[in-house]
Amino acid sequence: MKTVLNRNTQAFGFTLIEVMLAMLITAFVAMLAYSGLSTSIIAAEGHEEQAQQIAAIQLPLTVLERDIRNAVARSINNEYDDVEGAMVGGTFSDYPLTLTRRGWHNPRGLARGELQRVRYMLEDNELWRESWSVLDRNSEYDGQQRTLLLKGVDNLEIAFLNAGSAGASSSSLGGEWVDSWEDNERLPLAIDIKFELENFGEVRRVFSITSP
Repeated sequence: MKTVLNRNTQAFGFTLIEVMLAMLITAFVAMLAYSGLSTSIIAAEGHEEQAQQIAAIQLPLTVLERDIRNAVARSINNEYDDVEGAMVGGTFSDYPLTLTRRGWHNPRGLARGELQRVRYMLEDNELWRESWSVLDRNSEYDGQQRTLLLKGVDNLEIAFLNAGSAGASSSSLGGEWVDSWEDNERLPLAIDIKFELENFGEVRRVFSITSP
């Protein structure tokens, strides 16, 4: 039995140009999809890195807030038998901030008081917190502990809110801001802390003191 083909029947197919055009369109769509995916991945990595930076910054801010809010007007005798003010810090001080704080928890019931001497220092772009288990000490290293709080700190500035200072810039919080503080008995109303971080920028916080 013979199969008879109609002369009007045509065989349909793709030409080489059509195939190449289809491949080009497919490659272009794939490139767009990859570009969008790559952008999403980079954005996600950037958000994750920023979240990690914020988390790393939050810890020292929490420690600073805890120390400052619990500051008390208690001066000490240092290793040179000199009196150090209850709070010392700012432009004309050897260290950015030194204070005595209360509320030092003692869960193990050690033979010590609840007051603690704390000092913050900036060393090689690192923010350190130093503390002493005794207030009136005989040596710089008498009960001293050092904790690294933050790396990549380019600059640290501290200002103190003084209720009765003349010649300083006024504050809407009441009182005036001064760039240095040393007082054996009196504390400022609040402390303004500002520092510059590598690959992040400026971080600034104002902490009030509960018992000035």
